Amino acid sequence: MEENTSKPELFGKFLAEKSSAAQLNQLFDYFGNADQEELERLIRAEFKKDTQDLSETDQPRLDLIYSNLTKQLFAKPESKLLKVLRSEIVKIAAAILVFFSIGLMIFKFLNPTHNVVPGAAIATLSFNGAKAKLGAVKKGVIYAQGGIQIIKKADGSIVYMTVNADATTASKLNTLETPNGGEYRITLGDGSVVMLNAGSKLIFPMDFRGPERKVYVEGEAFFNVTKNPEKPFIVAIGGSEIKVLGTQFNVSSYPENEGTEATLLEGSIQFSNTSGKVVLIPNQQVIAGYSTLNVRNVSAEDFSAWTKGEFLFNDTPLAVVMQKLARWYDVEVDLTVLPQKNLYMKISRRADIDEVLGNISKATGLEFNLKANKIVLEE
Repeated sequence: MEENTSKPELFGKFLAEKSSAAQLNQLFDYFGNADQEELERLIRAEFKKDTQDLSETDQPRLDLIYSNLTKQLFAKPESKLLKVLRSEIVKIAAAILVFFSIGLMIFKFLNPTHNVVPGAAIATLSFNGAKAKLGAVKKGVIYAQGGIQIIKKADGSIVYMTVNADATTASKLNTLETPNGGEYRITLGDGSVVMLNAGSKLIFPMDFRGPERKVYVEGEAFFNVTKNPEKPFIVAIGGSEIKVLGTQFNVSSYPENEGTEATLLEGSIQFSNTSGKVVLIPNQQVIAGYSTLNVRNVSAEDFSAWTKGEFLFNDTPLAVVMQKLARWYDVEVDLTVLPQKNLYMKISRRADIDEVLGNISKATGLEFNLKANKIVLEE
């Protein structure tokens, strides 16, 4: 339990339907280990003003609430918590129903109408005529042939290793693809690390031969490129090319972007397309449209926050925010009903979507909910 959040405060928020997912977890952890005397004081303090006698018509509904609570909230049927609540549950449930309308909230929590979870390390790797769903593969060697080894590490990432690979094998293209609700990290044959965001694709050879190292990206990816002045690293994305020697940068070509974006954290890159070419320095971003090539100064960390498990929205249009959430949580959103608002917010990518939508609702003054796997703006 968080040190700054008291038990009565957690219990009060639960009754007032204001608990976050994290606070609910804290409260139920406390319930399972609570001292009997302490628990009784907590219950009586919250309900001493509101407890009423139970009417006969309320009994079936309260029995159902009690049954759901005992089955789903607590692992041991005979826990000390249940022994305490067994004599108190009728009065407590009655008070909840009468004074806090909490019955509906309990059923919503116990029987959620959606099964939406944050994204995770999920991807499909296509190589040498084979496919592997990486989220389901245990650590170890995925492929070993012709001097090429593909290894899945304990942290879930994959590494390409080459030892005297023949040219035919080395030149074969592989495809790493993440679905909506997925992300993945890969170490290429030259030691460069690529992290692929949700709904994205990386095409690359098993090993780099020839005068350059070239890969292809769709969606969004973060690169930490191994330095090799003799062999430039080339990223082809959205009709543009990025040439680097060794650096860290983020690229994105999602539909909600103004164009293909490249944002430089360190080192330097040369960005080119049919409109021309520019060289970026750290904390600069280039946006390439159909016939434009614009450079602006930015905080590059904002555009790589996703690699550290965060959404960082800095004056970001609400429509863009919702598209990013929809892709990460693999849900739908109707962009046509969204007003023109910009958002300033930092949100964990591991947070429950209800908590995220609640924070956005508070920040914008709009009411967002999830219904049938779709983010809905309430009237």
